[in-house]
Amino acid sequence: MLADTQSPLLLHTRPGGAQDAPFLRALFDSHCAHLHALGLPPAALQALVDQQYAFRQADYGRRFPQARTLIALAGHEPIGALVLDDDDDTLHIVDLAVAPHSRGCGHGRTLVRQVQAQAREMGRQAVTLSVDPLNQPALRLYLALGFEATEQQPVQWRMLWRPLPS
Repeated sequence: MLADTQSPLLLHTRPGGAQDAPFLRALFDSHCAHLHALGLPPAALQALVDQQYAFRQADYGRRFPQARTLIALAGHEPIGALVLDDDDDTLHIVDLAVAPHSRGCGHGRTLVRQVQAQAREMGRQAVTLSVDPLNQPALRLYLALGFEATEQQPVQWRMLWRPLPS
């Protein structure tokens, strides 16, 4: 797995651990604009975001029990996270998130390219992921990196990338 990788953007990853829980929770919250827009009182909003985060974590644990969380670092600063599942045939990007202050810098692109390179090196047949088609920046990124939509539902597109044969 991408245990400690480097990129031209000085971005590297390390395995996530218990010490990363506050960062991961804050990263999740930074992607909840739809919940913040509800105008709830702060305590109710906090409870709702906490509930949604717990649901997501439980869902990932159920569907991808062997997935690993990697923390993306720019220098020593955590700027994102990648949840990656490996079934010995396919690497599946379960989740990819970059902190708001680090978006638009190419970090997401770098992380996906690292996964693609890892898939090639490990002899995996494909890299897969799912994306909300309304998340246009992510959709454009995946299409630009060679992913193809294999299933298009209104709230989720399943995408696939295959390494070129050697």
